[in-house]
Amino acid sequence: MKIRKAYKIIIGIVLLAAYLVGIGIYVSRKYHEMPCKGVSVEIDNTYAFVSKDIVMKMLDDGGMVLDSTVRFSEINYANIEKLIDENVYVEETQAYGDLWGNVFIKIRQRDPVIRVMTEDTASFYLDRNMKVMPICDYFSADVMVLSGHLRSSCFYASDSVDNYMVNNDKNSLNIDDICAFVNYLQSDELWRNQITQIYVNASNELELVPRVGNHIILLGGLDDYEKKMDKLEAMYSKGFEITDWNAYSIINLKFKDQVICKKRNNG
Repeated sequence: MKIRKAYKIIIGIVLLAAYLVGIGIYVSRKYHEMPCKGVSVEIDNTYAFVSKDIVMKMLDDGGMVLDSTVRFSEINYANIEKLIDENVYVEETQAYGDLWGNVFIKIRQRDPVIRVMTEDTASFYLDRNMKVMPICDYFSADVMVLSGHLRSSCFYASDSVDNYMVNNDKNSLNIDDICAFVNYLQSDELWRNQITQIYVNASNELELVPRVGNHIILLGGLDDYEKKMDKLEAMYSKGFEITDWNAYSIINLKFKDQVICKKRNNG
């Protein structure tokens, strides 16, 4: 009886294995013959540098046909990623498929931190990696502007502008430090909404242009800029409760432990 029972178990295992092999061959054949059913494009942020229409046109121009005329098993996801990554506004692409013939493309766009406008009429963005990013013809990112005494050659001198000065003066500001300052401003809700422009003047000092208020903020250098901005916040929240901020043309934060305001000449 035990031998007969063991025999039945062995036969059952063999039949199950044969069934699984057969199913595997069937699924593999069906998968190999299955057409591409559709494409889903997911873009990670609100910038409109890249859209699904742009992605599909890139794929079409690159000979990447993704429709029912193409066998799903023949799709090369590495080539899709490489092709899309060639777009100057794309940071990273991930492409993959599911078991039902659908292709998924996930795109992370480059994130512009600031728009640079140089004195030699060049205009471009810097992304969060401090790399130059060209202006887009059909979309403008709402970011702070960096302008003034800047030389475009200093930004294009390398793939990264890390440790590059903003102009040819040895005493000029370090672009890495400016980007850190911009990130600081953007991380604060008040300054993210209030400061619209950073201007490098002829003395290699920073002037800030606010969104609200008819005045210029003279920051000076980037030494202790957090303390300087704290002084400005105190001025906004307390000092201007007494006096209209439009009465001043310049708010000077350069001096330690004090804020000097220059009254507007209405004469």
